[in-house]
Amino acid sequence: MKEKYAVPLIKEHRVSKLVDAIECIDRYPFNREKQKECILNLYSEKTEKSVFRGMVIPSLRSLGLIIGYGAAIRLSGNGRLILEGRKHNKEEEYRIARTIFLEIDQNVFHLVEQLKQRPNISEERFIELVSTGIQAVSERQKKERVKRWLEILKGCELIRSIDRAITIHEENYKHARRDLEIEPKRPFFKSILFVEYKSLPSQETAGIIDIAALREHVALSYYRKHDMILTESQFDELLRSFPLVTDNYAISLGQPMGAEEKLFFFKGNYYRTLSITFFQRERME
Repeated sequence: MKEKYAVPLIKEHRVSKLVDAIECIDRYPFNREKQKECILNLYSEKTEKSVFRGMVIPSLRSLGLIIGYGAAIRLSGNGRLILEGRKHNKEEEYRIARTIFLEIDQNVFHLVEQLKQRPNISEERFIELVSTGIQAVSERQKKERVKRWLEILKGCELIRSIDRAITIHEENYKHARRDLEIEPKRPFFKSILFVEYKSLPSQETAGIIDIAALREHVALSYYRKHDMILTESQFDELLRSFPLVTDNYAISLGQPMGAEEKLFFFKGNYYRTLSITFFQRERME
């Protein structure tokens, strides 16, 4: 029997609402009450518990678009990228969102891959077939998890419904696959990493920078300078393959003091911070 796998229940599945919500988080940094008020204004006739704490925040966290808790909730690098796309236009917002959501699907839900094997299947039948491989306490909950994620994939236009059947949106899927390619991004990593590291305020921390902050700044640089979408997991993959010590520099990694989110995993350990010592002027090529 095929091993069952766990997937989260994404309670808010409307892509536009998700992006509106991260805009609220970003608009009021470190102000939980203002964040809550802004998000509640996106909905009508719903309570704080059902919207903010019960639906929106858990959904954003499950999608990896926010990090932190309480008054320290803020955007992740992936959340920041989607919001950066919104600043340009709706097309860029959805381009970045579908790239990030395709990566999540490949790593967690695996629905796109399964749909490619069953083109033009009815949505009801697809949910029924796929849900058998999902871990949940009931059949209803299994189907609900699949249905909610399908709505996100439809919302960002990775899949579409035609005459009650669902199928891959081939053009958007092809573009998202291309945006997820990591090799074209590798040649720029060294120069962007060093430039963004040096741009972050470090005088009070002796050069010790949160990796989460560095992910965000490096990703924004890739997008602004090269029109490339560098996800957080791709940043980590590039950093893991990057030489940490050379004649010109040494990169040191710092472990967290306790349980935290989105830590950098390297050679069996988790790290929160990074510092770079430069032995001589490093060329920014």
